[in-house]
Amino acid sequence: MRSRTTATTLAWLVAASLGASSAHAAATPEPAARVIVRNEGCEGLVQDEVGRLLDIELAMVTSEIRSGPPLEVALRCEAEQLTIAVVDPLTHKRLERDIPAPEPEPGRERVVALAISQLFAASWLELLSATEPPPPPPDVTKPPPDRAAVDAARRVAERSTEVERLPPRPSIELLAGVGARGRALEGDGRFAAGRTELLVRGWPDPGVGWAALLGWDVGQSSRSQGLVRGHALTLGGGMAWITARRRSGVGGHVLLAGGVARIRGISREPGIPATSSTGLTAEASTGLGPRIRYGRLRIDLDAEIGAMLRAPVGTVNEGTEPPMSMGGLWAGLVLRLGGALR
Repeated sequence: MRSRTTATTLAWLVAASLGASSAHAAATPEPAARVIVRNEGCEGLVQDEVGRLLDIELAMVTSEIRSGPPLEVALRCEAEQLTIAVVDPLTHKRLERDIPAPEPEPGRERVVALAISQLFAASWLELLSATEPPPPPPDVTKPPPDRAAVDAARRVAERSTEVERLPPRPSIELLAGVGARGRALEGDGRFAAGRTELLVRGWPDPGVGWAALLGWDVGQSSRSQGLVRGHALTLGGGMAWITARRRSGVGGHVLLAGGVARIRGISREPGIPATSSTGLTAEASTGLGPRIRYGRLRIDLDAEIGAMLRAPVGTVNEGTEPPMSMGGLWAGLVLRLGGALR
């Protein structure tokens, strides 16, 4: 009898304990969201992940939001444009910004979160000139923001102004190219040359920069009594430009170069005179073509025209065969492949 009474008592105690735990859990509210993100028309964009990353980016502020209203974000995608609208409870402002819609690839939620954080930082610049947070509009009934969150927002705004004062870091690109050049208008006959080159470009400004080029041309021209071979090594520099939209665009350059060239005549039979010469040369060129930028990858395809000056001349059986020179007007095509160093 005593055993049955003890078992009944234990059962009542367990039930009471579970009931109290359930009541306590029900009475304990879940922590309020500190960041709310809404998505309209942005297919494949995970809004919860954007909110999570934004919470991390603005942790200095969001960690202080306890009783006040959360940060609110509305995202709307139309065609290739993403509109970001934020409601900032600390300044009682609503701000909007349009950016190119990121490609549907891994990591785009972070790109969006960074853009949102910059918009909030811009809103918080107002707090730097005020000792107290601005009062809410008369029709706003939400509780005031936490003072600690306002102070944290001021610190974020101060850091954003420090970053803005830093000069932009110039981008530098390194590309290797191969191509061909033809000289069809010269009196000494048609002459084609293969070309290899190394190009370095710097972009102190996103659209206009400088270029340095090291190039090597090599080719030959046949004659009835032999052939003439030519080599030219040039080094130069000039201006580069690009009009890029996201990953592709159009670019070009204007270059001046100097170097050395050697032309060598080679006869097919002994006794046939052949001459060779080496000398300094100069070149001016311009090019235009499409540009592809994918991450750090860079691809160019340029159509070029130019002229080489003061090039040496080579002959085979001089007087009966026309001389050959690498000088004069030329047109060519070059393909470059490389990457951004920074």
